[in-house]
Amino acid sequence: MFSRLLLIVALTLPMGACLTAVEQAREIEAGDDAACRDAGTKPGTPAYAKCREDMSNRRNMSQMAARIGMQNQMWSLQGR
Repeated sequence: MFSRLLLIVALTLPMGACLTAVEQAREIEAGDDAACRDAGTKPGTPAYAKCREDMSNRRNMSQMAARIGMQNQMWSLQGR
């Protein structure tokens, strides 16, 4: 499931410059919904809610890791 999330993120990143924030949110929503349904959970169940929460947490962690990586690159370039 994690590889599917990475694929979704990789495919949506290039489109990020072309989409509004609302459109991006809809794309993320649709991707998360599809991934959780593919995992066999059904909307309205605790398992589906947990799946959606996990997807959101993974995305947030990935975004944080990307920000930290960019900060580290900036700091390393400033140190030269």
